Amino acid sequence: MDAVLTPTPTLADVPPSAQRFARALLHHAPPGHPDAGFFATVIGTSLAHQDLARSGLCPDELQQMLDHLFPGALASDDARLAILREQADVYALQGRGDPQPGFTLLLRVLLDAYRAPEHETTPWVTGVLVHACLRPDHLWRDLGLSGREDVTFLLARHYPGLVIRNVRNLRWKKFLAYSACEHAGLPPSAAPGCPACEDYGVCYPEAPD
Repeated sequence: MDAVLTPTPTLADVPPSAQRFARALLHHAPPGHPDAGFFATVIGTSLAHQDLARSGLCPDELQQMLDHLFPGALASDDARLAILREQADVYALQGRGDPQPGFTLLLRVLLDAYRAPEHETTPWVTGVLVHACLRPDHLWRDLGLSGREDVTFLLARHYPGLVIRNVRNLRWKKFLAYSACEHAGLPPSAAPGCPACEDYGVCYPEAPD
C-alpha cells in the first residue's frame, strides 16, 4: 500500500495559530515523509488549544514521535516552537488521562489487528485516532484535516485491510466504533463523542431521542 500516501493537510483549513506551529515543525521533518504533514497538523492544533493531551499521545509517545519525525524541534531557537517546549515540559509532569478506557481499549485492539507492519509511525497514528473518536465532531475536523478524503488516505496507508471493509461507506468515526465492537463480539455502539455531534441524528437515525 505504499502507493497510497497520506496527503499533507491543507494548512489553510487549520486555525492560524495552529498553522504557525505546524509550519515550524515541518522545517524539521524529513523531506517527503508521508506522515509529517499529518502529525504537524495534529501537534499544531493541540498547541493552539494549549492541550498536548488533545493529540492522543502520552508524553513518552509524543517525545518519541518528535524525535523521529521532527528531530531538533524541541531544541530549536525558532520562536514559534517555544510554546512546544513549554507545553511539553508541563505535559510530561501532568500526563494524559483516559475518560473512556473501555472504548479506547476496544478501538486500539481493532487498529492493532489491521495495522500495516511496515510503517513505524502507525502506533502513534493509532493513539491520535483513538483519542479523536472521544470528541464530538466529524473525525476529519477532530484531526484538523481538510475533509473525509484525508482520513481515507490516512487509514488506507496505516490500516489498509480495515478500510476495504467499509463497504457501506459509513462515516469513519461511526465505522471505527462499530468495527471495534464487532471485532470484540459486542453489539454495535456509537463512539463516545458521537452523541454530542451536530449530525448525530443523521449518522444514527435509529437512536432514541
